[in-house]
Amino acid sequence: MGLLPKNRLEAFSDGVLAIVITILVLELEVPDAAGPDGLLHTLGEEWRSYLGYLISFVFVGGNWVAHSNATRLIDKGDPILFRLTLLWLLFVSLIPFATALMTGFIGQDGEHTAVAIYGIDLFLASVLLTVVIRYSASVPGLASSELSDEDLMKSVKERNWLLLFQAIAVVTALFLPEVALFLYLLASLLFLVVPLLAARQKPS
Repeated sequence: MGLLPKNRLEAFSDGVLAIVITILVLELEVPDAAGPDGLLHTLGEEWRSYLGYLISFVFVGGNWVAHSNATRLIDKGDPILFRLTLLWLLFVSLIPFATALMTGFIGQDGEHTAVAIYGIDLFLASVLLTVVIRYSASVPGLASSELSDEDLMKSVKERNWLLLFQAIAVVTALFLPEVALFLYLLASLLFLVVPLLAARQKPS
C-alpha cells in the first residue's frame, strides 16, 4: 500500500474534534428566567449538564493532545492508519449524544445504564486512539525515525494503565454511577495530562 500525506489525517481529525467540542457547548442551555431563589440557584440545578460538559471537554482535549503528540512523530500515513483514525473518530463523534444521554438520566431510572453507555463510548474512543498510535509505531516507514518508534510505543504503554482505569470506571457505573462520574473525570484529566508530560520530556 502507498504512503499518504499525514496533513490530511491531521486536518480531518482536528476538524472533527473541534466540531465535537462545539456541539458540546451548544448543548448547554441558558435558563429562560431566574427561579424564585435567584439565577445562581437556577444555574445550579443544571449541574448535571455542566459536569457532563466538563468531563467530555477534558476527554476530547486529551485525545487531541495525545493525537497531536503522536502525529508529530510520524512522517506519513497509509490506508490502514487512515481507516483506524476514522474508527477512532466514530466514537469521538458520538460523545455529544452519549453526554446528553448520561446527563438526562442522572438521578432517574436508567441512570446506571446511561452512565455505563457514556463510559463505554469514552473507553472505546481511548482504545481506538491507542490502536492508532500502536499501529503508527509498528509499521516501518510511518514514524520519522527509530527514536520516534520508541516514543510512540512508550506512549502506548503509558496509555495501557489508563485504559485499565477507565475500564474499571465503566464497571463501577453499573453499581455506583455517582462514583463512576468522578472516575470518568479523573480518567479524562489523566488522558489530558499524560501526553502533555510526555511531550515536555522529549523535544519535537
